[in-house]
Amino acid sequence: MKKIKIAVLAVVACLLAVMLCSCAGETVKKVAYELPYYDGTTRRDFDAEDKPYYNDELWRRNTSLWEGADFQVLDDTERTGYYYAYSTGYNYYYSTDLENWNFGASFISLEGLSGAERLWAPEVLYNEDDETYYAFLAVRPTPDLEYEMVTAPEHMPIIATSKDPRGPFKPLIFEDRNTSYPQWYAKYCFLDMKQYKAAYEALNLPVSDPSAWEKIYTLDGGIVDPGWMRAFDFSPFEDPDTGKKYLYWSQSPGGTAAVEMIDWTTPDWSTFQVVATALYYTVDDYIKATNGDPSIEKVYYETLGAYCNEGPFVYKHNGKYYLTFSIGSGDTGNYSVMQAIADSPLGPFRKLTDAENGFIVSSDLGSNRGVSGPGHHSFIRTKDGKGDEKLLMCYHAQKSVYSESWGRCMRFDEIKWVETQGIDGETFDVMHLNGPTITVQPTFGVGREVGDITSRVKSATLVRGTVKEGSADNLIDGLIPTFVKMNQAFENKYVKETEISVTSTFELEFESEQELRALMIYNSKNTEKAFAKIKDIAFISENNGAERINYIKELEVDKAASYFFDVRNDRYDGIQRCSNVYAEFDPIKVKKIRFTVELPEEQERTAIGEVVVLGKY
Repeated sequence: MKKIKIAVLAVVACLLAVMLCSCAGETVKKVAYELPYYDGTTRRDFDAEDKPYYNDELWRRNTSLWEGADFQVLDDTERTGYYYAYSTGYNYYYSTDLENWNFGASFISLEGLSGAERLWAPEVLYNEDDETYYAFLAVRPTPDLEYEMVTAPEHMPIIATSKDPRGPFKPLIFEDRNTSYPQWYAKYCFLDMKQYKAAYEALNLPVSDPSAWEKIYTLDGGIVDPGWMRAFDFSPFEDPDTGKKYLYWSQSPGGTAAVEMIDWTTPDWSTFQVVATALYYTVDDYIKATNGDPSIEKVYYETLGAYCNEGPFVYKHNGKYYLTFSIGSGDTGNYSVMQAIADSPLGPFRKLTDAENGFIVSSDLGSNRGVSGPGHHSFIRTKDGKGDEKLLMCYHAQKSVYSESWGRCMRFDEIKWVETQGIDGETFDVMHLNGPTITVQPTFGVGREVGDITSRVKSATLVRGTVKEGSADNLIDGLIPTFVKMNQAFENKYVKETEISVTSTFELEFESEQELRALMIYNSKNTEKAFAKIKDIAFISENNGAERINYIKELEVDKAASYFFDVRNDRYDGIQRCSNVYAEFDPIKVKKIRFTVELPEEQERTAIGEVVVLGKY
């Protein structure tokens, strides 16, 4: 920790508002104690300039060390005590707290499919009925040289099972399916392609040009076999209320398919649906547009990148079904995740608009230089140390923000639910991500005794100064503003910064006295509104009927950690989204926190994104 001598401070002019009060006509002097603290600015010899040392008891930080893509996280804590993160390829990671991850090597043994390549996007579930783990994935098998040379399907869907989440998972064989396919590997394909094609054709969906790239299904092969419907990015979903099973996948490049499952290996093809199509808000819009209706509106942001909807993942909340999926190409910076909503697991789904927070995570049209290509995600529901539920989003992003590539890594940030009014007047919740983040953030608190206790703050008030936009309440609403170009109608209404035009003082008051360990204050998402320092931070408690004040003079923004550096012009240029200042300290009892946000001389306004308080659960 940064060592600061504990001293009794003299009452000076800048502290009169905190240190003096009037009582029965008398002025009472109050004593403040300078608080020893650490502000997250220490660099060690092996630390990068923009990544100073942090205390992982209280904080976390996304890193590029967890290499991989298309991650899905399985909560297996009740059985093995671990969370498991599976990625494209053969490998997995495991963790007890979703913050510190260990490499687990290979989890699959392909046995009869030995030599297969491209193990795409595995998702694993545990089935209590037979106490077995099921992995859904796609592979590219080696060609059957008796019949073909290089025409093996690019994405052949398989299911592999294991009695252990670490594996080895071994592929199942389905002798009764795909019997008209002569290749040796056909028995491993769990989707019967004849039934699949029949179910798809029964929907009678129009296709303007079957040879074009922009279509909602792709048929591979067909030279020595009836052809393979391209299917990958499988995502199983069990309805928590009905117990019914469903499976979703990508019909590359532009369609998302779904079917109810009789069991985890057997689709009920009579329920098959295409539930989303690239470029359009609904499947019905796709049908109308493909049939020549020029009035149908396209999803604007989807028109800017590669034609693709992939990586579906379904989540149920408050009776609504949320279909979340990635758009664009995974090797580009504009790869992103959208959300759609429905009243049924098989749709019809409607993609949400900008005003409804349609995008959950993205690079914000390239304006967020701290992230490139965030996408192909999953959600994991967990609990912090005080028993409160948290919904986390696991997603991948490109390891380098300076060059688009297939090199990617795992990241986590927290989802918050925001009640909104939809375009049709209906009120429902939508997902908001407090991210994407690359700076130090509060711990998720899983398995911890200390974590985010901001929910215990009963009020946030302006003591002195002027709030121009937002309100003091926005300081503690739990929502960190991140977008400056996308979702603006939603952000401006629901995810507001607290904007001031003069140096202003705020006070947070808890329901009762709390044991605190740290305070974090988020900066503005806009460089032109960023603050440079927070000063006169007072932690106020009661001691034998009198107030005791622990005091920090100021916290300055660490530009190396909070800003991007322009090497060419040798200057800091552009603030990182979700950047902050913080102080951590030994446990202290606190009833109120008071702090002053200084308006920089050269600015007309400055803004605070959010305040988070860490303490004992």
